[in-house]
Amino acid sequence: MFVFSQRSRSAAPRRRLFAGAASVLAIAALAGCGHGNTPTAASTSADTTVKSVVVSPATASLVIGDSVRLSAVQYNASLVVVNTDTVRWTTSDSSVAVVSDSGVVYARTAGTATITGTAGLAASTVAITVTPPTTKPLASLAAVSSGFSHSCAIGANGAAVCWGSNQWGQLGNDTTVLSALPLAVSGGHAFVSLAAGYGHTCALTADGTAYCWGNNAVGELGTGAVGGTNGTPVAVSGGLQFTSLSAGYAHTCGLTAGGKAYCWGANESGELGDSAAGTESAVPVPVDGNLVFRSISAGGVFSCGVTTSGAGYCWGSNGYGVLGDGTTTDRAAPVAVAGGLTFTSIVAGVYHTCGLTTTGAAYCWGDSAYGQLGTGFTAALGLSPQVVAGGLTFKSIAVGEMATCGVTSAGAAYCWGAGSFGDLGNGSNDQSNVPAPVSGATVFQTVSSGISFHVCGLTQTGEAYCWGTNDSGELGNASAGGYRATPQQVVVPAGQ
Repeated sequence: MFVFSQRSRSAAPRRRLFAGAASVLAIAALAGCGHGNTPTAASTSADTTVKSVVVSPATASLVIGDSVRLSAVQYNASLVVVNTDTVRWTTSDSSVAVVSDSGVVYARTAGTATITGTAGLAASTVAITVTPPTTKPLASLAAVSSGFSHSCAIGANGAAVCWGSNQWGQLGNDTTVLSALPLAVSGGHAFVSLAAGYGHTCALTADGTAYCWGNNAVGELGTGAVGGTNGTPVAVSGGLQFTSLSAGYAHTCGLTAGGKAYCWGANESGELGDSAAGTESAVPVPVDGNLVFRSISAGGVFSCGVTTSGAGYCWGSNGYGVLGDGTTTDRAAPVAVAGGLTFTSIVAGVYHTCGLTTTGAAYCWGDSAYGQLGTGFTAALGLSPQVVAGGLTFKSIAVGEMATCGVTSAGAAYCWGAGSFGDLGNGSNDQSNVPAPVSGATVFQTVSSGISFHVCGLTQTGEAYCWGTNDSGELGNASAGGYRATPQQVVVPAGQ
């Protein structure tokens, strides 16, 4: 039985740690300025022991999202330039500014930080001040999707933007630098839909061509190769034309126009549905069963779909009863969700799953330790669909790591579950076992949560709002760090 991650079931979820959130070491020997004496190059016989370091500039004022490259010059006791030691860079506050392994400082959120360059026993500092940019709403959107610690959106013109964590290139802008503001995806493609996963992102063009970018450790980009990363969109192999895509933890699934399901990437627990559990695939493979689907969802290490007749099927890891078949047995091929309900959609999360019926009623199953099934109580597991309390009629539902959100037919957003990082959007970090209204009077079309503790919603006027964790700027509100317990409008610099 595959367990997605180890966590305490008796305590609230712990805050995640991200690569790049702490100080990093850099290797740099760069030109410098600002020393009172004119430096001279060291001769072969000169003392190469580093006695002092000068880092420049001495101060820098940055706007969130900006960067500055620091230079460091090392001197011996005679003030001769030696530059013989490795320069180690640290930051006093990684929530404000981080420093890369090439000595570049990136502004994350408003505040002050001190960057220190150390060589041997000598050190020098730079004072960094970060201020917010002048922004305007990111508007005229057609879609928004939340991944683990990044988010993406498509404009009405088909242009895609992403923001948040970028260590694997999942923002698609050919860098690995996080951004608290939306950045354009490279390539100039016009997309009609997109799906943000754990460390990768995929999108579809109008002709059904699938593109993916980001982490490809187990073939989740579908390019035919396994390993590495790709910081710009690359076409999925096989020449298939898809009508929808869904990105999970380390696998991706899509539907063709004929309702045929294909998946690619990780397959440790059978999440590709091809009856070959344990064998990953770097190209799309058909899901077994000859089922005709109208929707599909890739979750943590499992997948679900709804057939054209409204029947729910799931496959992959079933450690928390997420497949909804009344057991905790992993399945390498689709198995029917118990209960005989007629669904319009099913969304696979990490530890739980939810679906909407043709009447708009919400049902959830799987882990209920934090009230994420919305039944009004907590229990060990819900092995088959459980009706969400409150009698609300939903048109969209999103399943996160330990919480769930939905949009009613009137456009009101509700969330339920752990809420420890503000991901219920109701102004608190308290748990709720039943749907609780999201703060504000925003009218939403859809919500998206993915494998994460943050949620993004698309309003009926084409704007994006996000709430929950913001460690890597995944809320897109020009800041990074901490969390926000109420919806934050996604913004872009006013000059764009």
